[in-house]
Amino acid sequence: MPKNQRLLKGIVIFLGILIIAMVIIIIVASIMKYKDQKSAEAALVEKYQVEQALKQPIMQKNTGPFAMDLPLESGEEILSVQSEDKGIIITIGRQGRIIRIILVDYNANIIGTINVSRP
Repeated sequence: MPKNQRLLKGIVIFLGILIIAMVIIIIVASIMKYKDQKSAEAALVEKYQVEQALKQPIMQKNTGPFAMDLPLESGEEILSVQSEDKGIIITIGRQGRIIRIILVDYNANIIGTINVSRP
């Protein structure tokens, strides 16, 4: 074989090795990027869960039952009472029609009142 062909053969082998090395580097880089992305997603999910836990109010547990006086106007009656995460929802009405909704926390404090007016 002439020297030129040996030189060309060596260049081809060298380029083949470089191509294989580059493919391996690309695969390794992709795997590393994928792992970084997954860890970033996990950190984001954990941060979101912590933020959601902080947004939820901490219910103060009473050591015993509580008493509450709820003044009703004449003709009003309690239509329904529901227990929710933040407290107790009391629906007050007259003749089956809802007049107002009251939200009471588990310490007998009125959190809010919704007055319902119908035309």
